[in-house]
Amino acid sequence: MNGVRVRDYTEADAAPTLKVFRDAVMVTGAQRYTADQVAAWAGPPEDNLPAWHAARSAPATIVAVIDDTVVGFSDLDEQGYIDMLFVSPEFARRGVASRLLDEIETRGRTAGLDALTVSASLLLRPLLERRGFVVEKQLAPEVNSVMLVSFAMRKGL
Repeated sequence: MNGVRVRDYTEADAAPTLKVFRDAVMVTGAQRYTADQVAAWAGPPEDNLPAWHAARSAPATIVAVIDDTVVGFSDLDEQGYIDMLFVSPEFARRGVASRLLDEIETRGRTAGLDALTVSASLLLRPLLERRGFVVEKQLAPEVNSVMLVSFAMRKGL
């Protein structure tokens, strides 16, 4: 997608990435998950930006930006695990997630990783399959006492 720039996460990105996460879960997630599942996944409504920033700083987090607006983000840890990949519903289906995945794959190869792994939502699974990820098994994680559905997926690099 033209106009999408990817850069490293900074502390100033805490509030915009938290908003992208919550909007993506509550709007896009509602297409495939129940209201209870969406509420559990989104977490408490109050913002704990220091905790969010700490969580985003632990793995190598990147953000997708159009003009000066954060429209998505993803991350990659040292073992090749992608914990988060979220795009603002306003920018869904415009290539933002693909651009983030391009960067994640490049960084994974540069780091000498053999593979990327992810616990993918019902929404993310089709995109990852188109990009060569394979489902290893279905998962049923419990989040805030609510059972969700996700898939352990892997892609060799």
